[in-house]
Amino acid sequence: MSSAHHPEKIEAAGAPGDTAIIGSFMARRNTVRAETLARLLNGERLTGLGAVAESSTTRLAAAVHVLRTKYGWPIEGQDLDVGCKDGRVSEVAVYFMTCESILAAFNAGASDFIKSVFEQRKARRKQAPKARREAERRNIARALARQRRNPWQGDFFQGGAA
Repeated sequence: MSSAHHPEKIEAAGAPGDTAIIGSFMARRNTVRAETLARLLNGERLTGLGAVAESSTTRLAAAVHVLRTKYGWPIEGQDLDVGCKDGRVSEVAVYFMTCESILAAFNAGASDFIKSVFEQRKARRKQAPKARREAERRNIARALARQRRNPWQGDFFQGGAA
């Protein structure tokens, strides 16, 4: 089975024959990629820092790349200079979709997609305490496995024997 997704040409508002290209909606709705697309279709302008706070990801650029290449969404990007607390000026990417693309997507069912994404992401966030406990369990197991590998080598920062 092919996993290729093909963009569609959807008639946009305006003169007859005006079209906007939209991508395909993914089947899984509880993912960071789906939430990223839903936020863009809501007209939000997304940055990496905002994605950490809103979507719990540090990988916004990767999600946008997949939405563009695998799903065919026409996501725009723009570099923006921002002043930092430490006195530097840094460049950040801002991602967004044009009004024409958003309108075409809504004509193709984006409203139902967005609603289901936010419902499923909300349900997934309820699993956060369980995920934190599982991550702690795995990290303890990883630390124990490291200790068993070489009993002669200690932790430099914990005063272990070398």
